Amino acid sequence: MKTQTKTILVASKVLAFVGFIWYSIQWGSQLLNFVASFISPEWAKHTYQIDLNIFRIREYSIAFYAYAMCLIIGVFTLKASIWYVVWELLSKLKLQTPFSMEVEKKLERIAYLMLGVWIVSNIFWKIYTYYLTKETGIQLPAKESGDEYLFLAGIIYIISQIFKRGIEIQEENDLTV
Repeated sequence: MKTQTKTILVASKVLAFVGFIWYSIQWGSQLLNFVASFISPEWAKHTYQIDLNIFRIREYSIAFYAYAMCLIIGVFTLKASIWYVVWELLSKLKLQTPFSMEVEKKLERIAYLMLGVWIVSNIFWKIYTYYLTKETGIQLPAKESGDEYLFLAGIIYIISQIFKRGIEIQEENDLTV
């Protein structure tokens, strides 16, 4: 049983690193698209992962385009950060003493980063699309709501609080022995 747990943790660590690399590539491609759109708009239309609906906004307003791209880049930054923290957590996790302050802090950080993804992808995006439609008349296709990030942030935060309580109990037990 112990070997299976170690194998699962190693596989999870590899997957977390792959997730970090994937979202870093997404972040880099969006940043490249953003910079390239100011240097050579025609070339930027044909780059990797360009959203032509958002690129179309550039023709109406550079400010709205820049804001949209900053939101998109921000979301990819947060997602890459989440996977990096997960990778760090799995790298430093010791099965002999899983209840440590370091693990609890990393779980709490993951919860806050996920809350950040939800805020940027849901709230700020809805505010942005409202003002975009009001000012330019352009309506973007509906994006995913990102509500799963709020749900997961809550669950991970609760787990971090359980870890915190486990640490307190462990410290109490160490003092009584």
